[in-house]
Amino acid sequence: MSYYFRPPNSREQNLFIIRFSVNDLYVTNFNNDVLLDSAYSSPSKIFLPANFSLSYDEPHSYFTLDYASAKYEIPPTVNIQVKDGNLTTLPKGFTVSIISTDENTTVFYLYYLQTQVNPDFTSNTTPVLPTLDVLSNIGLQVQIIGRTKTGPTFAIANQGWTYVESTDPTLDAIYSSMNVGTKGVVPPYGLTIGGSFGYFGGAGNGTVSTSSLENYSVTDVTNNITNYNFFPIKLTTSPETLTLPVVEVTNIGQEIILLLNQNINTQVLTIAIDNTNLSSPITLTNEGDSVRFIALNKDGFAARWVKVNNI
Repeated sequence: MSYYFRPPNSREQNLFIIRFSVNDLYVTNFNNDVLLDSAYSSPSKIFLPANFSLSYDEPHSYFTLDYASAKYEIPPTVNIQVKDGNLTTLPKGFTVSIISTDENTTVFYLYYLQTQVNPDFTSNTTPVLPTLDVLSNIGLQVQIIGRTKTGPTFAIANQGWTYVESTDPTLDAIYSSMNVGTKGVVPPYGLTIGGSFGYFGGAGNGTVSTSSLENYSVTDVTNNITNYNFFPIKLTTSPETLTLPVVEVTNIGQEIILLLNQNINTQVLTIAIDNTNLSSPITLTNEGDSVRFIALNKDGFAARWVKVNNI
């Protein structure tokens, strides 16, 4: 079982571990130079990332670990240990030497030192491959740990919220494997979590604004009512009336919040009754006054903006 996690001694987020054991690297456990699924002893291959593989290159005498589908953001840390011998035989002295590690693959040699007894006692490095009988019953234990680029993509992820910190605060992200608020029904509006509350598009045509939160004129509100869900409104030198537009089928379920954010001259903002459930107009005068509407069906034959609360 695999988990995303953050160990206590690391500030990195969304770390992911791949671990596995192989008991026998002999050539009978390979097909077209790729280790057979049945050769993975602990855990089974099914618990490893999709398309994970261990292969060898006979002309160049090296092995390759391919973990591209793990989507590591930076080269992971790779530890490879030889499973050499048993209680009845002495170890053969094989050594692992990692040649290169990047976000997708690790290349390594499996070799031993052959010492020649001569006046100089020279030693030669001899790489070994599965095609050699000497690798019969020789295996590996491997652990790969690194920071992933995305949220959960395979195996079992943590069941809560995972906050992924970036060097750029605007690129910080939150991931979760939990079902959030849909109950299996595809909603007409997307769940939006933005840096500026409510300003990012979550309804209508889903227009996204990456600028800072701004004040809207009454005309701006009317023109953007299907684009955003939070409208800080600015009144200038005269009272104004805001008439909410007709609720279209595509707007059902949309929520909007109108907040009188700037009213230097103490003017009155009137919300008309048109297309709403209001029996009489309501007014916003003090900075901070707000009202919230949700676009809903009425008895299945009409739609309107239903007032939820106002302050």
